[in-house]
Amino acid sequence: MHRLLVRQLKRHFGKDFAFEALDMKMQELLVTVSDTYDEYDKEKRFMDNAVDLNSKELNEAHRLINQKNKNLSELLEERSRLLENRIEENKEIGSTLKQYKLAMDATLLICKFDCNGMINFVNENLCLTSGYAAEELIGENYSVMYASDMDENLHHTIMKIIEDENIYKGQMRALDKTGEIYHVNAVVFPLKDKDAKTTEYMSILQDITEIEKSRQKAQELERAKSEFLANMSHELRTPLNAIIGFSQILKTNGDLSERVRSFIDKINVSGENLLKLINSILDFSKIEAGVVTLEKIDFDMREVVSNAVDQIELKAREKGLKIFVEYDANIGNMFHGDSFKISQVLINLLSNSVKFTHDGEVRLRVKKAKEQHMYRFEIQDTGIGLDSKQQLKLFQAFTQADESTTRKYGGTGLGLTISKQLVEMMHGKIWIESKVAEGSNFIFEIELEDKTTL
Repeated sequence: MHRLLVRQLKRHFGKDFAFEALDMKMQELLVTVSDTYDEYDKEKRFMDNAVDLNSKELNEAHRLINQKNKNLSELLEERSRLLENRIEENKEIGSTLKQYKLAMDATLLICKFDCNGMINFVNENLCLTSGYAAEELIGENYSVMYASDMDENLHHTIMKIIEDENIYKGQMRALDKTGEIYHVNAVVFPLKDKDAKTTEYMSILQDITEIEKSRQKAQELERAKSEFLANMSHELRTPLNAIIGFSQILKTNGDLSERVRSFIDKINVSGENLLKLINSILDFSKIEAGVVTLEKIDFDMREVVSNAVDQIELKAREKGLKIFVEYDANIGNMFHGDSFKISQVLINLLSNSVKFTHDGEVRLRVKKAKEQHMYRFEIQDTGIGLDSKQQLKLFQAFTQADESTTRKYGGTGLGLTISKQLVEMMHGKIWIESKVAEGSNFIFEIELEDKTTL
């Protein structure tokens, strides 16, 4: 029987209470009551366990809630800091943008116009430059600001370019209120809404009037210089040709004494040197002015090289030098290129080698370069050679290796400069390999098209 029931029975019936002394019906009743007590104990234990379990869960839930609250607080603090930083950054950006706007307003001419070309905004600097008040321009077609001889379909031209490239860049001649021309670099681009639909256009102009005036003045000076040199070269070459011609005629007179013949030779040599100087300066001036262009034709390589060598061979023979010409086996005969400029470079380099070689030889080699369609020409001599410091001065206008070279050998120092410019015009390059007292090897490579029929 349940202990609690036994205790209650003993308290009622005395300590000597004996379950066995009761009749059967009383025993059955007490057993039933005892079972009820047992069930009660079970229910109580279950409830106690349930309460204990719920308490643990509540504690865990409370702990999780506290942790979540802590995390949310930390996140809130972090987001607040980020927000404060972003606000500061925006302030800085706003300040920077304001400075940019001030700079742009001070230096650039800005206007906006709608899709029909009607102006709806102009900045103060544009008004100051053009002489118009803002209200005089707003509502007008933006072509009113440009010179009357500009393209009549300027708006449509700009729109077509923007349609193709999303931006227009160009130089225009603008017209101020008094009718004076000023020059601008223009950039025009579309402004779009959130649906990427163009709503209006922004035009940013830079006044380049002073730059344009300087450019035009430089062009005028360049033309004047070219005309002066052309006229002077003609005026100088005419009497020089007469002097050289008559001196050569006089040399054929057999009645002249050796002393007189020597004087005539000096006149002839001096005249020829002066003529070369004039021609070099004129060539250099033409190249600098950009009036020299490539004239490509089909030509025979061996004929061009042979003619160049013929012009130098007499001078080489007078110094006891030999000129050799070599072609690689894979070099054809017919090519397409500017044969005249190739000949000019070859004559300059061959003449240079002969001038600075006292004994030995000058060797010209023609071969294919490593790059496709490129051909190499080498003019190697056994002359005085150059050290590395002297080599750095080559190819500079009016410059020779050193002053002693100029005094001893003469010349303007323009030959190599002209050669370099001509080679570069033919999409090539030129350089030198040299050692003092061993000789020099001038090398240039140019682009040529092989026209040889196999």
